[in-house]
Amino acid sequence: MTFQQDQSGINSLAGFAYQIKVFAYYAFDLRKDMQVEFETIEDVNLKAFTPEQIDKYSHKFVCRIAEGGVNKAIQVKHTSISNAVAQQMLLNWILLEHSSHNVEEYILFTDKSYQNDGNIFSKDAEALHKIVVESDMKKNATISKVKSLYEADNKGFEKLYNQIQGKFEFINLEDIDAKTDDKASLHFRKAANLIVFKQRLDEFLQHITFKILNAIENKEPYILTYQEFINMVEDISKRFTQEVTIPSYYNYKKVNRIDLRDSKLSTSREFMQLKSCGLPDHLLKQNLLYGMYYYETALKYMENNRVNKIEEIEETTFEGFQNVKFDLMNNKRDTPYNRLAKTQKYPNSHAENDQIKYGSSIHLTKEDIGENQISWEDDENAQY
Repeated sequence: MTFQQDQSGINSLAGFAYQIKVFAYYAFDLRKDMQVEFETIEDVNLKAFTPEQIDKYSHKFVCRIAEGGVNKAIQVKHTSISNAVAQQMLLNWILLEHSSHNVEEYILFTDKSYQNDGNIFSKDAEALHKIVVESDMKKNATISKVKSLYEADNKGFEKLYNQIQGKFEFINLEDIDAKTDDKASLHFRKAANLIVFKQRLDEFLQHITFKILNAIENKEPYILTYQEFINMVEDISKRFTQEVTIPSYYNYKKVNRIDLRDSKLSTSREFMQLKSCGLPDHLLKQNLLYGMYYYETALKYMENNRVNKIEEIEETTFEGFQNVKFDLMNNKRDTPYNRLAKTQKYPNSHAENDQIKYGSSIHLTKEDIGENQISWEDDENAQY
């Protein structure tokens, strides 16, 4: 069987994709007593704590950094930066510099393709202060908050402005994916096996994506501590080796979505075969997701030159289906749903988890599968 990259599923991450990449990029900088944060005081925040802070607080917290700690506030922009955007960024940082967060470095992280030059200080302190003072925006606007602090304190405003300028770093990265690969090379053993390395890194990015989306859904920031990061690396490294390939089904399910209104999906053979079983929508989605998950796992087997693994799983699934069909016909209980349910319960020792086993049966109901094609409803009885 020839596998091609599956385009199924809906990716709802467009607005966050680059921020998530930047978060992952900095995750590989984590060391003991450090954590990286998503949407706390900035888009991304990298912190290192002093021993006194570690003793005083729990291992995972949003706190102000004391002197001696490290606190990098990272603003992520994947668009061209206009004067208005640059001004808003500076005003946010002035409020942050006024606070007791003790930011050590203000970083503007952007993509080279947008040709940003990092010149966010085009207005001097005096000119920006004049704009702030003359503003008549609502009280909850950032500029109004700055105005309430510094309307009559031009020198204090200038001091903070100069402090931020002295702490500012502009990172204009050409290829964040390649740079992240480099950073991850030791953790995921790139030198040992490039394909396994890529699979481990992809799994890490998917796991981080799930964690961040889950936090956003709960209206919370996401904080990754060094210890959790190391545990994550260890778990992924065990699930992806030359001999073992077990993507997290839980993460895959949370990151990928099934839209039954998608015309390509709703006219597919696997969809129509499941419809013949009389499944409600939530079970239709669940089984279609099993098929997608299996397909993605099979692609990873192919990358590792383990085509025999695919053959063993699918042959065992097909033979199980044949046995189930004969048994159901012999006992006059042959219905599409019974074929599906009994086939998915049939043992398959070659599948490394249940979802791979279930998914292989859904995959084999697709068009152009060949002699091992499965039908929950025989084609001569089908309504499509």
